[in-house]
Amino acid sequence: MKHSKTTQKLENRLLSTIKKIEALLSQEFTHFKEISYTVQYDNFPNSLLVHCSFDNEIDLAQVKTHEVNYQKKLHQLLFKQGIVLKNSNHNLAFIQ
Repeated sequence: MKHSKTTQKLENRLLSTIKKIEALLSQEFTHFKEISYTVQYDNFPNSLLVHCSFDNEIDLAQVKTHEVNYQKKLHQLLFKQGIVLKNSNHNLAFIQ
């Protein structure tokens, strides 16, 4: 599906933010594996889900306490891009 100009601008802003979060996670956690996201632009930003994957359950348990900090970082970085999240703890999750 081809994106409209507005949707493409949102996608570019979102990708920029996702890359920054990924870089921060890679620097801070050695067991960070990957980041992925899903979004439906007809319900944006409420539909945004960012998943940060870690190697195993033990590693996930160790970093789970930092999840709230990264939810706030996501909110701040998107805000700088002109995207306002209503409740950032629904938009980012640490998973295995």
